Amino acid sequence: MKNTLSTFWFYFTLLICFLFLIPLPLILVHRAKWHIYIYRLTKFWVGIFLKINFLPLEIEYRFKPNRKQVYVFTPNHTSYLDILLLMFAVKQFFIFVGKSSISKVPMAGYVYKKMHITVDRSKVRSKYNVLEKSKIAVKRRRSVVIFPEGGILTQAPPAMTPFKEGAFRLAIEERVPIVPVTMPYNWIAMPDKSFPPFIHHRLKVIFHEPIETEGLTVEHIPYLKQKVFEIIQKEINQHQRAL
Repeated sequence: MKNTLSTFWFYFTLLICFLFLIPLPLILVHRAKWHIYIYRLTKFWVGIFLKINFLPLEIEYRFKPNRKQVYVFTPNHTSYLDILLLMFAVKQFFIFVGKSSISKVPMAGYVYKKMHITVDRSKVRSKYNVLEKSKIAVKRRRSVVIFPEGGILTQAPPAMTPFKEGAFRLAIEERVPIVPVTMPYNWIAMPDKSFPPFIHHRLKVIFHEPIETEGLTVEHIPYLKQKVFEIIQKEINQHQRAL
């Protein structure tokens, strides 16, 4: 009964916040210089949403973030809640790289497609275009958030699936630090299901120390993938043992 009420309240407040939020972004999204205002508005909206759902969120930075520095953020991905928390927690003005199906969501999908980068992983050309668009974003001093697993693919959360190379190629070729990000509890609060229930649970986002890519080449991609994977999975395992 408690979980049913939590789920109802979660989706009800999500709908209300969405209806209040969406009209302005639908206007602002048509000019790139206005996208910063959508970013700020979204952070404000998510903050309100977390408060009215009484969701305790801890954000832990294990380094002092430089708002002027461009990063490639690589979070684990187990829940639709991941996107909301990252919108609130990332301090840099950033863009997501996400699957093209998100653009089909009414209204919000249109804003997402105009602001962020969508990829159809079934098409090689699409994946190539995503890399090129991500490089342009970095050159324009925008940080990039890429889920290195390529989606919610794990069948045994919170264990991760092998990483794809896109995020690491981008970081190396553009000489941008890569920041591993761990979200250890989202899979509990909002499991990956066709209509996921919401279970009230504490939430946490951990930004690990940046890994410099200066001097690395594409031959170092397997090494970088493995290093980032181990950092995130080790953190997940530690939180699992503490449950």
